[in-house]
Amino acid sequence: MVECMKKPELLAPAGDLVRMKYAFAYGADAVYAGQPAFSLRARENGFKNLDDLAEGIAYAHEHGKKFYLTSNVIPRNVKVESFQKALNAALELKPDALIVADPGFVGWLLKEHPETEVHLSVQANTTNYLAASFWKNLGVRRIILSRELRLSEILEIKKQVPDLELEVFVHGAVCMAMSGRCMLSNWVTHRDANQGACDNSCRMPYRLYANSGPQVEDYREHEGSFALQRTDRPELDPIALDEDTWGTYFMSSRDLCALDVIPELVAGGLDSFKIEGRTRSVYYLSQVVRAYRMAIDAVAEGNPVPEESRRAITFVDGRGFMPGFLRGPLPQNYEATHVDAAGGCVAAQIKDFDEATGACLVNVKNPFSMDDTLELMTPDGMQKCEVEEMLDFRGAAADRLNPGTEGRVFLGKNTLNSEKNAKFGFLVKRANS
Repeated sequence: MVECMKKPELLAPAGDLVRMKYAFAYGADAVYAGQPAFSLRARENGFKNLDDLAEGIAYAHEHGKKFYLTSNVIPRNVKVESFQKALNAALELKPDALIVADPGFVGWLLKEHPETEVHLSVQANTTNYLAASFWKNLGVRRIILSRELRLSEILEIKKQVPDLELEVFVHGAVCMAMSGRCMLSNWVTHRDANQGACDNSCRMPYRLYANSGPQVEDYREHEGSFALQRTDRPELDPIALDEDTWGTYFMSSRDLCALDVIPELVAGGLDSFKIEGRTRSVYYLSQVVRAYRMAIDAVAEGNPVPEESRRAITFVDGRGFMPGFLRGPLPQNYEATHVDAAGGCVAAQIKDFDEATGACLVNVKNPFSMDDTLELMTPDGMQKCEVEEMLDFRGAAADRLNPGTEGRVFLGKNTLNSEKNAKFGFLVKRANS
C-alpha cells in the first residue's frame, strides 16, 4: 500500500470577495488578500476597507478555510504611523496570518502582537537557510521563499530548518527584478513598486526606433529583424527580438508553471504552494486552482500529476509558461507577451440556474453558438454538455450569443446537480469549435 504524503496547503490569490469565493469553491485551502493601501496591489485591490476584509475573513472561517492578509509594502518614515494604525485595526478582524516584508514591522508586530502569526513576504528575498533560521528564531512562522531559487536550494532550506513553514510560488507572473524589488516603474511613471503602485513597466510594449538625425521627426520605425549580441561573448547565440502590432516586449517574462515540479516539492515537505494573480479573472483563477488541486491530491496519494491538470492550464491565456528557476536557468522568451489559450476559452460565466427548466442565466465572455463544442466546468470537474436552446438578452431564440451580453442557455434539468456547481459554473468553448 502506498503511504500518503503530507498535503501542502494550496494558497490562492483573492483580488476581491468574488475571486475569493471562486478560489475556495475550486479547491483552495487558503487565500491571501491585500490590505487596503499597504500591499503591493494597492492600486488594484478589491478589498477597499475594513468591512470588506471582515466579510472575507468571516466567509473563509465559516467554510473552514484560512485568510492571510498581505501587508508587504516597504514603508518610508511618513507612512510608519499610519501603517501601524492600519495593522492594529486589521488585526482586530482576526486574519489567520499577516504577510509582512519590512524587518522593522516584523519586529514591531512580534513585540506588540505576539499572538499574531507572521509570514515573511517574498519581498524580503530569503534565499538561504541562515536567513531562514534567523527569521524563525525571531518568531516568524512561515517564509515565502524568493522566486529566484532552484529546487535544490529550496529543499536544502527545508532540510536545514525543518520546523519552519516554507511557502513557494508555483504559478503565475514572474517579475524581471529580484522578486519585485524593481525601480523601473518609479523611473518611468513615478509609481513606486515597493509602495504598491507598480504599473508593470517591464510588461508594456516598447517601439524600436532608428535615429537618423538630430531632430525628433528624424526618428523612424525600425524595419527588418533585430537582435542583441553580447560583444564580449561572440560565441553565444544572439537574442532575437520580434515586434508585433503593439511593439516589442523585451522585459516581459513568461509565466511560471510548476506542475512538473509538484512531485518533488510535495516529497520535500514544503508547506504551502502559492498561486500568483490577484488581478486575474475568476475564470483564470478557477482553472488554475483546479489544476493544482488535482495535482496536489494525486501526488500526495503516490500518483503522477494528472493530464487533466495540464489540460486545465491550456484553457487560460498567459505569456507562455516555464518552470521558472526551479529547474535551473532557462532561456527566456522575448518573442511575445501574450499566448492564447490553446485548449479553448471561457464562453460564459453562469450567474443563475433554474432547476425546473434547466436554463442557465449566463454572462457571455466570448462568442459561441449552438454548433460549438462546449464543456461545463464546475467545482466537481469538467464534462461535455449539449445545448438544447439559447435565448439572447431580449429573450428571443438565438443561434449565437455575443460577449458583453447576458443570455439563457438550456442544458437540461439534471446538468447542474448542486447549488455549488450552479453558483460557480462556467461554459467552456473548445479551441477546435
